[in-house]
Amino acid sequence: MAQNAKSMSVRDRRPLYVQAIEALTNMIETGQLKTGSQLPPEDEFAAKLGISRSTLREALGHLETHGLIARRQGIGTFVTIPSSPGFFGGLQRLEPFKELARTAGVQHSDVETSIDAATASPKLAAVLDTEVGVELVHIQTIQAIDEIRCMYVNDYLIDMGGLFEKLSNYKKSVLTYMFDECNPSLSFTRSEIFAIEATDKIASKLKVPKGKPVFHMEETYFAARGNILGVGFSYFITDNFRFYITRKAILGSS
Repeated sequence: MAQNAKSMSVRDRRPLYVQAIEALTNMIETGQLKTGSQLPPEDEFAAKLGISRSTLREALGHLETHGLIARRQGIGTFVTIPSSPGFFGGLQRLEPFKELARTAGVQHSDVETSIDAATASPKLAAVLDTEVGVELVHIQTIQAIDEIRCMYVNDYLIDMGGLFEKLSNYKKSVLTYMFDECNPSLSFTRSEIFAIEATDKIASKLKVPKGKPVFHMEETYFAARGNILGVGFSYFITDNFRFYITRKAILGSS
């Protein structure tokens, strides 16, 4: 197991916690960790996996969010299975939707991507804390899970010069671009989440009836220094997956 962890850290460029999530999920799916079984103590389990205890805890937190394990206070952590069908995705981590789908073991595909130049409308200027008319790059993406359209995103990034050309030739996600190519890079987002009825445009993009309830997220992208990189308007169909958020109690709260 330790040899496998060494391979993960050297040959795989993904973060260790992502590799650990994949390894643990595979152990559950192949029956190495059986449903109902109790996991070993964290220090022992981390040593067997060849990873740090903090990395293990991060991976276990992800599995708990996805309903693959359950923690029983004072007793231990047990393997379980999701109580409902479909893709269970967490929102705690800032990562491309493709990575969420891959970790969940479902097939992800990019149905459509388009990039065009735009200028900041009064609404966008207010969100981006900039002036009306500032040059932006508008990226529209439609993504699918198991060949079913489920996500439509409108991203608007502030064009600092040459961004349109760079993104036109960029093959990865907008989030990945902001992580890897922006300087300073993407650090955090602030989001507003609510339900809306699908408009004509949203219904057309997602191939659903007009008026169907969809999950809407308006997300502002911030760099480490607090400056705004852009804003994203996402629309999700949750028939085939659902998002989960783990909320932990604060000790001593009344």
